[in-house]
Amino acid sequence: MVILDILLPDMDGLSVLQRMKEGDPDIPVLIITAQNVMTNAIEAMRHGAFDYLPKPFDIPVLVDYVKRGLSQIDAAGVPVVSEFRPERMEDMIGSSPIMEEMFKAMGRVAATDATVLILGESGSGKELVARAIHRFSARAQHPFVAVNASAIPGDLLESVLFGHEKGAFTGATETRKGKFEVAKGGTIFLDEIGDMPLNLQAKMLRVLENREFERVGGHVSLAADVRVISATHRDLRQAVKSGDFREDLFYRLNVVTLHVPPLRERKQDIPILSDYFLKVFAEENRQPIKRLSEEARGVLGRYDWPGNVRELMNTLRRASVLASGPVVQPDDLGLDIPPAAADGEGGSSLEDLLRARLTDIVDSWKHLEGGDLYDQLLSQLERPLFELMMEASGGNQIRAAKILGINRNTLRERLRKYGLLQKDPRGGKR
Repeated sequence: MVILDILLPDMDGLSVLQRMKEGDPDIPVLIITAQNVMTNAIEAMRHGAFDYLPKPFDIPVLVDYVKRGLSQIDAAGVPVVSEFRPERMEDMIGSSPIMEEMFKAMGRVAATDATVLILGESGSGKELVARAIHRFSARAQHPFVAVNASAIPGDLLESVLFGHEKGAFTGATETRKGKFEVAKGGTIFLDEIGDMPLNLQAKMLRVLENREFERVGGHVSLAADVRVISATHRDLRQAVKSGDFREDLFYRLNVVTLHVPPLRERKQDIPILSDYFLKVFAEENRQPIKRLSEEARGVLGRYDWPGNVRELMNTLRRASVLASGPVVQPDDLGLDIPPAAADGEGGSSLEDLLRARLTDIVDSWKHLEGGDLYDQLLSQLERPLFELMMEASGGNQIRAAKILGINRNTLRERLRKYGLLQKDPRGGKR
């Protein structure tokens, strides 16, 4: 097994991976890198890496990856491709565990030509998933064509999808290609397919089964050389039970299913999404980048985002316009936060609160050439931590050290540094 970094002195790791696989396609290669962007991950996957591990990581995590790589070779004889990480808004952005699993599934799917069904709430990014899969598939050099089945009247949708011959119906003054012809060799994305009329569902089933179709009013079968990716916010299994969706079509579409998580289930992605959106809007408006105040970040973290990422993006677009200064305040967001949440119940995570506070501190120091910012910040965090731990342990250093996971000498050194060693009644310190 090979553990391979991307940044190398004489050649990038992805080129090394490609040559290595040409010589021995079965060898498991784990890519590690500090450049955790989607392009690196997908290229690694396309060239046969069995997995992808971003830095920094703990050694036990690396050991687990190695064990899995070797066990997969033992079990299947070939490495399993798995990992997908985004770098741009038009693909997807996120680093939460639930998104990590999502990206891995997308990476595996992108390397195949399988039909995909994407499920998720409105605004969660289903089309972004479809576009990313197409971009890194073997069909990437051919068109990606999106059709929203709920936005087109049922009597026109068939013509939009399959085209029509001249004179096929009133107003058909010329022959027109449908989306399946336009997308030849590429991918067609059928959004909100759960709203497709039943009569058209039967024709869609034929396309998936026989890989051919006819234009409206035509009699010549045309090849459907496209990959079909569909999406819906509806529960298609329930629609099958109620008779609103064909069961046979459901199983044809449901070869691979991807579930896009709502934003409320991946709130730790909100800071990185917010910073990215504000940067994009600043570039669009040719203005300095605005940043969120600590209080505004807290509001974003407490809100449930029923409109998902789309609502977050629109909220920040509005705030970037309305904010009177360089810092976006809670009132600029215009969000209706329940009183209990506004009082701090449920609040933001410790990581979010620290990030918000550190943003202000770093901004005030970034113009300096040098200093001791790291030591100052560390002392501000350590002092209250050790002080509270000594209170919680009743002054028992052995117990406090055990809870903190450090040895007693290290604890005493910190206590001495911050003047927290308690005086002993006999005149010494304890």
